[in-house]
Amino acid sequence: MRLDKPKTTIIIVTVLTVLCAGSFFAVRMINNNLTTEQPVTISSMDQQAVPSESQTSETAAPLETSQLIAPTDETMNTDLFTTFDMADLTSATEETEIPTIDYNTVTTTAPTTNSFTLNTTTTAAPKTTAEEEAQQVIQRAAVFSNGFLGYQYNKDGNYYYTVNDPWQRNFGFNALYDIGAPFLNFYYDTFRVKFTYKKKDWLIQFWKGQYGLVFVGSEIGCYYKPTDDDGVHYDAVSDEDALYMSMSFYRNGEERLTRDYGKYWWCTGFVPGSLNSFRDRSELSMRARLTMKDKKMLGLFTASLESNGFVKDKTYSVSGLDVYITWN
Repeated sequence: MRLDKPKTTIIIVTVLTVLCAGSFFAVRMINNNLTTEQPVTISSMDQQAVPSESQTSETAAPLETSQLIAPTDETMNTDLFTTFDMADLTSATEETEIPTIDYNTVTTTAPTTNSFTLNTTTTAAPKTTAEEEAQQVIQRAAVFSNGFLGYQYNKDGNYYYTVNDPWQRNFGFNALYDIGAPFLNFYYDTFRVKFTYKKKDWLIQFWKGQYGLVFVGSEIGCYYKPTDDDGVHYDAVSDEDALYMSMSFYRNGEERLTRDYGKYWWCTGFVPGSLNSFRDRSELSMRARLTMKDKKMLGLFTASLESNGFVKDKTYSVSGLDVYITWN
């Protein structure tokens, strides 16, 4: 399905406006959630062993939690995304004497669960990781519900992904989407593989980075347009022309998600998290496998891949009609 340009422009502007508003309210909910104090219950304590308010203010170092770093003076370029972590505190009880709390034992090293101890028998409060916090906010806000944005949650792999035929498919793709991405708090790296195959100009685009303020992830999208179309807009490929592929997403060398090998026009995966700096996506990487339709398509694809700086047997390899890509 293709929409005429005037209608497409109006719809895109409307969708971007709605997403901007949704992103704003989602971020407000996250900020409120992160700043809400979690009560710690201490039972059977000798009141004299508990430091007074004045003692606490004089001797206790302030508890620190990692803060989400907003982008400053972000400029648009083709390098366009980082994990907010919270310290989890463990409460404790003991029938024996409770010593003075040593707040210096609190650590904020992500992603290890942080705690302070009273060197006594403890009754742990429910622990919530940063990713669980993000998931709870998202679920409450219905930002990534199946019906609203066409995303689903994979419980086994603990990641979100797009359904096979979401509403976004009707809008295809063009470079304008990448230009507008920072306005939605999308900061990612991307490259485009372009070639002409069977009377169609193909665009296979790769992305990895920050999506909104609560997700990091990666994507591979397949698009094309007729060779006699001089425009810059591409349609999503049909089911028949979709490619078999798989994709794995890594953060600091750790595999965070894998999309199984299958037929996709748009292969995506997102996990809760935020980069320390939106400008630096070097900790993110992708491994992908794409199966071309024949040797001619294989040659066209790899030639365009090399024009993007990839080197055979170093950052990509070929086996039959399969192309294996490593993108750091």
